[in-house]
Amino acid sequence: MDMTVNYIYDSNGAIEYAIIPYSVWKKLKQSITIKKIEKFKDDEKDFNPSEYRGLLSHLNLDIEKELKNMKDQWNTNI
Repeated sequence: MDMTVNYIYDSNGAIEYAIIPYSVWKKLKQSITIKKIEKFKDDEKDFNPSEYRGLLSHLNLDIEKELKNMKDQWNTNI
């Protein structure tokens, strides 16, 4: 695998971008995707809904009214 890295410099001569071969990008992208999937699985295990209890309580929402509004919006979008 060719690992030539090319750089693009700004007007001050500082490196602004690095250009890598597509094959390297593809492997990096795959690795990042795998790590995100693994992180999501870890997050899923640690999810505790009780941590979010009362998060919207200061808004004094009428939940039944809000649910009706949501249902009405769904029906008008069909």
